[in-house]
Amino acid sequence: MTSGPLAGRGRHRPEAYTWVQATMHWIVVALLIAQYSTSGAIVRTHSMHTIGQKQNPTDLLLHVLHNRVGLLLTAVMIARLAYRLWAGVPAPAGHGKGAATARLTGLVHAAFYVVLIAEGFTGAVASYFWWPVSAVHVVLFKVLLGLMAAHVAAALWHQFVLRDAALQRIGVRWPFR
Repeated sequence: MTSGPLAGRGRHRPEAYTWVQATMHWIVVALLIAQYSTSGAIVRTHSMHTIGQKQNPTDLLLHVLHNRVGLLLTAVMIARLAYRLWAGVPAPAGHGKGAATARLTGLVHAAFYVVLIAEGFTGAVASYFWWPVSAVHVVLFKVLLGLMAAHVAAALWHQFVLRDAALQRIGVRWPFR
């Protein structure tokens, strides 16, 4: 069993994530793309309201979609966390390359769970209860962008420099290595 705060207590799968974990990972990616694509509508609808102008109906629809997809994304992340704790995870890619690397990998994955669940919570609070918490929501989004950049860079490093087929563990079948 791998160590770390989110390693899980269930079965250890050293070769790859389960199909459930891989599917939930890519669902989260798709939902994050939707969230990013609709986030501008939030600013526009609130800006128009502040200056007393009528909001664009398309922006209002995108605003509602952003809120609903955010709630769905939070639910998927909670389900992912529960499944991860139950099923466990494979050893970090490049296992054996050092304890510091394994710890860093664990911390980045833990940060994804914390930030994404906190994003959903702060977004819901900002939308339905207390708008000023939206400032925290924006800061968390910037942290999330940094985590995603590091995550994608690490995946590409594993694929093209280390050539250890790390992307295959999460369901990506790259045509060349």
